[in-house]
Amino acid sequence: MTTEGFPLLVFQPTLGPKQEWAGVHLRGAEMADSEALARLFGEFGLAEAISGLVCLLPASTIERLDATLLPAGLVVQQAPDSPPPVVPPPTPRSGPQHTLLLKILAQITRDAETRDIEATLKHDPQLSVQLLRLVNSVAFSPTTRINSFAHAITLLGRRQLQRWLQLLLYASQASSSQANPLMATAALRASLMEGLCKATGGDRTTQDEAFMVGMFSLLETLFGQPLATIIAPLRLAEEVSGALLHHTGRLGNLLTLAEEAEQGPDVVGPTLKQTGINNEIWCKAQIEALRWTLQVGRDK
Repeated sequence: MTTEGFPLLVFQPTLGPKQEWAGVHLRGAEMADSEALARLFGEFGLAEAISGLVCLLPASTIERLDATLLPAGLVVQQAPDSPPPVVPPPTPRSGPQHTLLLKILAQITRDAETRDIEATLKHDPQLSVQLLRLVNSVAFSPTTRINSFAHAITLLGRRQLQRWLQLLLYASQASSSQANPLMATAALRASLMEGLCKATGGDRTTQDEAFMVGMFSLLETLFGQPLATIIAPLRLAEEVSGALLHHTGRLGNLLTLAEEAEQGPDVVGPTLKQTGINNEIWCKAQIEALRWTLQVGRDK
């Protein structure tokens, strides 16, 4: 157990042979007692977050689990000794959609008129369809369907619309035969950073900035260009660009946490202590980020 009274856990999604999410490795679970794990699966809602997936735990942890305390239908399997496989990123490429999306994001940053933003998007009908499909799959109930870009702006508001456009940077780079693995990683980083920012007292604007930093943190890998070149037209706030380019400030610290989470508890632990985020807040933020990322990935 840790000094915070809750184990330091790191959730690492794993990809199956066709790049679908096949499970979630729970790193650090061997240090948790049965009461902490019961809270993890029950009160924290891990079973809901990974519905339809396999939760992979060390054998020593499974032996200590009390099945009566776990949610019904939860799939738990022994994790292999080897770490989760590293999936290589797609070959960097850019094209008209990349340029168009960055132009629209720049328009939103400059608070351009809605009709001007809509006119820009209409230059690529396929991109319009991708955006509406993405937003409809997650943002609203099945009875509320967005049928135009102007409708999306009205219902979502520009801040939320900006988020879907950021996601679309990754979705638009995927081939028709497979999903882009970078999209899930970027979405998980963005949602995790937003949740940690909120949990530590960040206001709505700072939460949005944290989300943006996480989402943009993989653009250099995605497009094979220097990140400074990619974000230059967007005229981002100094705090955002500083976090992306130099890992500075509060947002830079959160980005470091999100990146270290992909390596395991031993790496992320010291940074958590430096930022004053306790293990329970960290654990809950990861689960909420997993839930949102899985939602986003279901209909791509």
